[in-house]
Order: sequence, then structure tokens, then C-alpha cells
Amino acid sequence: MEKIASWINAEQVQAAGDLYQQAAQALLLAYQRNKQATRHHSEGAFRAALHHARESCVHVAQAHAHLDQALALSARLSAELPSGATTGFPMVVESTDA
Repeated sequence: MEKIASWINAEQVQAAGDLYQQAAQALLLAYQRNKQATRHHSEGAFRAALHHARESCVHVAQAHAHLDQALALSARLSAELPSGATTGFPMVVESTDA
């Protein structure tokens, strides 16, 4: 049987991981801004609350954009895997062709 090496580009895997990390960071910032908006609102500082709420929305939009990119890249990487494979690391697949 002929052995075929199937490789997924490590740089693409790293890029997808970086996008997920950037999305997580943006969501953390959105959460922090939302907490600030809540605190200001409870203190009656409505303009400050509005400012922080808008900033929170900006961070959420950034996270959404990063996740869209990460999901698209992950889908492309998944499509490159042979059927039944669950890893992105180099692997050897035995061919059934004689």
C-alpha cells in the first residue's frame, strides 16, 4: 500500500488560534466596559454609562469579526483533513489504491 502524507499548514493553524485569542480578548474588554457602564448607570452618571456601553459594543463587534475570520479559516482547515481525521498535525494515511 502506498502511504500519503497529509499536512496542514502550521501557520494557518496558528493564525486561527490567534484569531480565537483576539476574539476572547475583545470579549473580555467588552465585559469590562459593560461593568463600567453598569456602575456609572447605578451612580446616575448616564453620559459616562452611555460612553462605556458604546465602547462595549465596539469591542463586541471586533470579537464578532475575529470569530467570523477564525470560523472561516477553521472550516477551510477542516475541509483539508482526510475523512475521519481529528488532528491538524502531520499524519500518514494508508491509501487503499493498489
